[in-house]
Amino acid sequence: MTVATAPAHAETDKGDVAAGPVSQGTAPPGVILPPRQSDEVDEIVVTADRYGEAKVAAESEFDEEEIASHGADSIQDLLARLSPFIDPSGEEPVILINGKPAGFDRSILSYPAEALQRVAVLKPEAAAQYGEPAGKRVVNLVLKKHFSMWNADAGVDFATAGGQYGGKLSARRTAIDGDMRWNATARIGADSAFRKSARALPPRDGVFDSVGFVSAPDGGEIDPALSLIAGEPVTAAAIPPEWLAGAPGSGGAGAGVPGLADFAATANALHPVDPNAYETLQSSRRTASLAIGVTRPLGAFTASLNLNASRSSSEGERGLPMVSVLIPAGSPWSPFADDVLLTRPFAGERALRNASDSTALGASLTLNGSIGSWQTNFGINYARGWSSNLLETGVDRARIQQAIAADAAFDPYGPWDESLLLATRGRTRSENLSARLNVRKTIIDLPAGPMVWNLTANASRNRSHSWQEGGGEGDGGGDAGAVERRTTRHQTSGQMTLSLPIARRGEAGPAWLGDLSLDLSASTQAMTGSRAQKRYGANVSWSPWSIVQLRGSIDRAEAAPSFDQLDAPIVTTVTRVFDYARQEVAEPLWITGGNPDLRGGSRQSVSLAATLRPLGGQALTLNLGYRQSVAKGGVAGFPELTPAIEAAFPERVTRDAEGRLVAVDARAINIARDTDAELSSGIALRLGQARAGERSKAAPEPLQISVSLNHRYRLKSELLTRSGLPAIDQLRAGGQSRHNLSMQLSVGKRGIGANLSGNWSSPGRLRSAADDADAAFRFKPPLTFNLSAFVEPERLFALPGKKGVLNGLKISVDVRNLFNGYRRVTLADGRVPSGYSRNEIDPLGRTLSLTARKRF
Repeated sequence: MTVATAPAHAETDKGDVAAGPVSQGTAPPGVILPPRQSDEVDEIVVTADRYGEAKVAAESEFDEEEIASHGADSIQDLLARLSPFIDPSGEEPVILINGKPAGFDRSILSYPAEALQRVAVLKPEAAAQYGEPAGKRVVNLVLKKHFSMWNADAGVDFATAGGQYGGKLSARRTAIDGDMRWNATARIGADSAFRKSARALPPRDGVFDSVGFVSAPDGGEIDPALSLIAGEPVTAAAIPPEWLAGAPGSGGAGAGVPGLADFAATANALHPVDPNAYETLQSSRRTASLAIGVTRPLGAFTASLNLNASRSSSEGERGLPMVSVLIPAGSPWSPFADDVLLTRPFAGERALRNASDSTALGASLTLNGSIGSWQTNFGINYARGWSSNLLETGVDRARIQQAIAADAAFDPYGPWDESLLLATRGRTRSENLSARLNVRKTIIDLPAGPMVWNLTANASRNRSHSWQEGGGEGDGGGDAGAVERRTTRHQTSGQMTLSLPIARRGEAGPAWLGDLSLDLSASTQAMTGSRAQKRYGANVSWSPWSIVQLRGSIDRAEAAPSFDQLDAPIVTTVTRVFDYARQEVAEPLWITGGNPDLRGGSRQSVSLAATLRPLGGQALTLNLGYRQSVAKGGVAGFPELTPAIEAAFPERVTRDAEGRLVAVDARAINIARDTDAELSSGIALRLGQARAGERSKAAPEPLQISVSLNHRYRLKSELLTRSGLPAIDQLRAGGQSRHNLSMQLSVGKRGIGANLSGNWSSPGRLRSAADDADAAFRFKPPLTFNLSAFVEPERLFALPGKKGVLNGLKISVDVRNLFNGYRRVTLADGRVPSGYSRNEIDPLGRTLSLTARKRF
């Protein structure tokens, strides 16, 4: 406490200043007030740490009014909208809650945005202070001291061109009382299947019939005797109704054998169907989840316990399974004089299925507190999951043909057993247990600030047990056997960082040096089956003037494949891709999952960045950055299947005798070298903010306006897949864009607001043949815009406090791909290649979502 001659004031928990007189007429017992002159004014100044403040100063802040102007329903939604102002790269930031690491506490992201008092984006050097890699941005979420809210949400979404719709319901309860808080959220959602028939798309090649028919193998007349009975030449005859697959009482020896008269009744009467009606471009989906989080003091610590459960399923259709088999003359099932070809669906209008479902349970515990002079954060997380998938790929024609020839009891017209379908089935059980301990301590207080030592230790165990069995045509066998995998891997890592303040403006070091700090880090990681990997890094931050911030970092890391890259369950799906080799659309089996043969590698990266705030505050920010990284022998996801990639990994691609694409093993790969370099620049403008103490309760809330524009210029992107092969210049011939421009405009205040975001990329070029410029594909990405808006009628029509339907109601609308753009692809001569029409590239198009939230 200090005594001074100035008006009395005290600092509130929000950091604002509350002015008012301080009584001088009384004093605590035993305290004698000194004599005072009549013209003197005493002052008592009470100073305290700002509520929820982090140990590292904020680079920028968003207060309640600015948070409300975005109209976000949850903290997660808010962070997504603030992403251009946090980290334009879109990388997820490190989360602090009231200045303390969130650890495994992810329930905070489902809290309503109204629970926030402010959001602080900390200076870049904060990552090292909290045991995170240099370059990670850190966001401090400061919650209100007291908050309570019940709310329910209902929403619908649909494609404006039709064909797809969905809906969601959620209920949430949130309560905050000082250091105690809890949150419970329940959600359910569903999306319809998006069928191929909803768009004008070319159908598959082939004959599709919902009943089935017989015909002559050469396409001529089936049997002169049949034509005589029918009274006309018969080239095709539908399966008689009594023998239809799936018809009640049909099939089997009990139904007898169809005669010529039965087929004469269906002569030349076929039942063609649209094959697109039996294919889905997007599977139907069902989701449900429940999450509960509780935080409360526990002695000298704060403990957060989170429980979550989720369930999801999807089901799609892959087309009508048709098969053609030969019924020889003399077969007990043929009344014809010559061989006939039977073409039929597997079971009426039953389509091939592609289905999956998954269930996940999880729990986490996070402890924050002090042990002596050490600030500690400990977290433990447990997750368990079950999943299964089914992919039906066709009918086992070889087994059916064999049964017709060898088994007189086999009815080729009636219902067929499900075992005759070719299918891949998989099941997986997984379990993960992980723990993290972070401790930090001020070693010494230097003139420029505290030197902080930070230690982080991580340990995890991952177990998985998977089964996969698949069907394969050939050799009369429909079961290609089952594969079972059991894996258990342990991983441990440790990191040490040292934050060293060198100079501080006005207090330590030469005045011209400004603020200067250095962060050094070293870490090691070991996983079962691989040697230890080491990592070293350094980050320097220099602010010669208050409006300028310069940063540089260098990092060298030895990297090993992750759990998922090694041991994820093998999943087989069917993916629609463009086959550049044949210049046609293909739908091969697409195999993803873990690759236990992956090896580790190394990566070196250098980055430089400058931030300028010419107006001295948060109103205007200019950013400029450079980044270069070189990975050697590392792990990468399987790239787009271009001719160059197929030439580098021929063992990953399967084609049939005619060269058609059949299957692609798209699991992660090892690469020889991957080099990237880019320049980035950005401008951010924020208007409508009021300084602390300037805003009065009687004054209307100002309109909040924020604009961000970010540009990325890729200097180099070169991929060397394997030694001895030429490197792939992905900017010149790999289809990648050199320029990318993104923007966001937000305008609003409490009760009403809108957000417009856009993205543009420069055209790219992909050569389907190394030396053939005429075979190049030219990609022209669209300029896409997304629009979201919200309104709260209660505030808009000045109805606060009144009871009614509008009380506590918020209505939101989101439009994705506002102008219905799509990536245009042409050949060198301007022609649009097959498979790249508007509906084939982006059949869904523009989507609209409407959400109503009611606060109780």
